[in-house]
Amino acid sequence: MYNLKTCLRILYTLTIPSKIIIIIDILNKGDYDVKNLKRLLAVLGILLLAGMYVLSLVFALTDHSQAGNMLMASLFATVIIPILLYAFLLVYKWTHPKDDIIARIAPETDKIDTLIFDLGKVLVRYDFRKLLADLKYDEKTAQAVAEAMFLSPQWTEGDRGVKTEEEILQSFIENNPDYEQEIRQTFQEMGKTISLYSYTKDWIKYFKKRGYKLYILSNFSKPLYDRCQKELKFLELMDGGYMSWQIHCLKPEPEIFQKLITDFHIDPSRAIFLDDMIDNVAEARAQGLNAIHFTGKKQALKQLLEFGVK
Repeated sequence: MYNLKTCLRILYTLTIPSKIIIIIDILNKGDYDVKNLKRLLAVLGILLLAGMYVLSLVFALTDHSQAGNMLMASLFATVIIPILLYAFLLVYKWTHPKDDIIARIAPETDKIDTLIFDLGKVLVRYDFRKLLADLKYDEKTAQAVAEAMFLSPQWTEGDRGVKTEEEILQSFIENNPDYEQEIRQTFQEMGKTISLYSYTKDWIKYFKKRGYKLYILSNFSKPLYDRCQKELKFLELMDGGYMSWQIHCLKPEPEIFQKLITDFHIDPSRAIFLDDMIDNVAEARAQGLNAIHFTGKKQALKQLLEFGVK
């Protein structure tokens, strides 16, 4: 009859080395992901624990003197092994950042190499109603200010960047002089209409790691930009692009698309434009770009996948 030490050595030989060899082989080849690694470690743990309990049963049936000790060892291992495996996973994740296993696009085989993003309602939330509510205006005042500013033709024209900040403000006041004080206050606070979506930074970083060239093309006024730069820090990750105030033309005018394409040497057939406004999407397609009407990240990911972007 084998003693306890010998039995444990046999169990160790039958279970651990073979699994460790498999783990090492998988990690060395790079043919892995965290989900598969978890599955492999779970199988390893189950086999080890099952073997120990089988030995405990054998020892008990044969009245082995170490049966009690083996049972206690099995119970102890039931607690310790999951902890050790979890610790192994934590160390693995720490030493193998997710970015290290993101495959880069291959310029010679991947059709799409460029992504062009609108800002408002695509990469950032634009919500003037929330700002008006935060300013504690009553319903009548909030609607009056909204119509004088955010819903007015002057708001869109302000994005063109040909008027000074004071001229833009005065055009809003002229729309409804009775609410001049509220319009001035809202104008100063309008940067708060912009907030970052939770997915934006990670999304941009992911596409960057994949090797895509990233640009923005957005109707945006300079006064608004000046008041929300903190929310737009992620633009440092982009390869370039334009806000309308910088080049004095607006989407969906053809000139704004052509300037982006020309200045950044973009091949329209290899680029995808994402915008929440269908008119902008239509004009982008007319200018030779692939385009997606953005209604949400999940929908955009599905359509990007149809273009081979993943």
